[in-house]
Amino acid sequence: MLPRRRWLFSIGLTLLVVVGYGIGAIEERFQSWHADRGLLARLGVRPTALPTIPDVERSTVTDAGLQFEELPNSGVSFAYDNGPEGQFHLAETLGGGVGAIDFDLDTHPDLIFVDGGDPITWPQNRTERVTLYRSNGEGRFTPVNADWGLSWTGYAHGCAIADMNNDGFDDVLITGYQQSGLFLNQGDGTFQELPLFRELAGERWCATACWSDLDSDGDLDVYIACYADCSRSLPTPVCESKGMRVHCNPHSYGPVPDLLLENTGDGGFVDRSDSSGIAQYREYGLGVIAVDLDRDGTQEIFVANDGDRNLLFHQTSAWVYEEMALSSGVAFNGQGETMGSMGIACADFDQNGQLDLFTTNFSNESNSLFQQQEPLVFLDNTQGTIIDRISRPLVGWSAIPIDADADRFVDLFVANGHVTQMPGEQWAQLSTLLKNSRAGFQDAQRGSLWLEHPRHARGACRADLNRDGLDDLVVSLIDDPAAILLNTTANPGNRIQLQLIGTASPRSAEGAIIEVECPAGTTVHSLSRNAGYLSSNDGVITIGLGAETSAETIRLVWPSGLREELQAIPAGSRVTVIEGRRFIVQTGWHSATQ
Repeated sequence: MLPRRRWLFSIGLTLLVVVGYGIGAIEERFQSWHADRGLLARLGVRPTALPTIPDVERSTVTDAGLQFEELPNSGVSFAYDNGPEGQFHLAETLGGGVGAIDFDLDTHPDLIFVDGGDPITWPQNRTERVTLYRSNGEGRFTPVNADWGLSWTGYAHGCAIADMNNDGFDDVLITGYQQSGLFLNQGDGTFQELPLFRELAGERWCATACWSDLDSDGDLDVYIACYADCSRSLPTPVCESKGMRVHCNPHSYGPVPDLLLENTGDGGFVDRSDSSGIAQYREYGLGVIAVDLDRDGTQEIFVANDGDRNLLFHQTSAWVYEEMALSSGVAFNGQGETMGSMGIACADFDQNGQLDLFTTNFSNESNSLFQQQEPLVFLDNTQGTIIDRISRPLVGWSAIPIDADADRFVDLFVANGHVTQMPGEQWAQLSTLLKNSRAGFQDAQRGSLWLEHPRHARGACRADLNRDGLDDLVVSLIDDPAAILLNTTANPGNRIQLQLIGTASPRSAEGAIIEVECPAGTTVHSLSRNAGYLSSNDGVITIGLGAETSAETIRLVWPSGLREELQAIPAGSRVTVIEGRRFIVQTGWHSATQ
């Protein structure tokens, strides 16, 4: 009898310890949640809340005025192959990205897609996994079949486009499962790999890469969010949900540190992961964006992690970072809970002059809109809003901020699709389009036939494909041809387009802050080609003016710190600005084809 009592006592003690740790963790997050609100109160900040919109069924929502139409016969036939049936390898869940790249400098954005294949056998199958499509200028594309030098046979996820060496030609960084590579544009329609980069990335599993001038020396450095330590061996671990086999949770594997590389300006890189302090944080990174959130002249780095706290790195000195997601209010959601975060969007959604952060999350979790109240002080007021109600049953991936109707308010597209066939949940899912206004967001799904059908969407990017002055969308899908969605919104507002060319700054001006002032108010924008999940936007930024006939003042803060102003830019202009030298105004869009 005595041994049995001891046995029962041991079990009881163990349960008390487990419960104690669980309550402690909940209490810690609860306290941090209230601490955020206490900090706001002490600062005298009145939170900018999203309006709570009455709960309605998606099928009964009135037409919000935004419209995207899938372009038939676009010439794009690419479909992401995530792997053979029945293997249940974790790499099959992430999908792939798409990049807008004007590789031939004809002013029309071309498209590049990366593919997966078999995560087990990719070292041996030698199948090319990168597809490039050349634009004809009207939103239609032709595959480039010539030997263009971007030879990639790995299992790819991400496509990060940037002019790494400031020669005026876009280069391509491909991230993937246990292999990543950087390919330099030779300026003649071909690419050449930089072998050093593949050695630096090693065999870690990398997802989204983000280019940014992190040390203000005029060239682009790169942060790469990395995922899990998952082997290629078969059989894969068996995980089940309600008696049905599913892909295992990434937390069944160990996390790996992210990668931070300094561009030395001579074609080389230095690994700053350890010395900067970022390597000590091992989460499950999927999305990343670099932006000057507090407007102090240096870029913050925000990382979306899958099932762990998110990370926010603030630079304290050259190549040294302080992690401050918890104190800033972006580590957890507004209820103090971790999220399965994938993609990131950054824009001033509430027009309070501060850039906000949006993350897409897993099913049964709301996507989160972290509204910046004061520099590096955020509040998640998503609970109870339409964002909460629409996103909770969905698994979100790419999030693209886009002023689709050019009314000055940044709208939002989210690509959705489940990671695996879960019992009781939809595998193919509807993607989301939200129209923004002074009253908040509303569902804009109706009026766009493509959005009314469920799909397995992953990467997405934004670009004005037919040069009509409105941004279009490109979405990479698992097992289905990628979608070219032309923006056909009726009666859009006035707008301008900006192309920035750096001199002291990186040539692509990645990270520049743009303020546009007109009688209706001032809007704030950040120039970023990073699309937040595996993808890259076009380098030209479209800015809506609504009913305004001109932008009275455009204030530019270049990554170098130089500040410039442009006056009285008429609507309908495409403006090319060369840092510190001159700007060229071209009135009328290149093409009006829709």
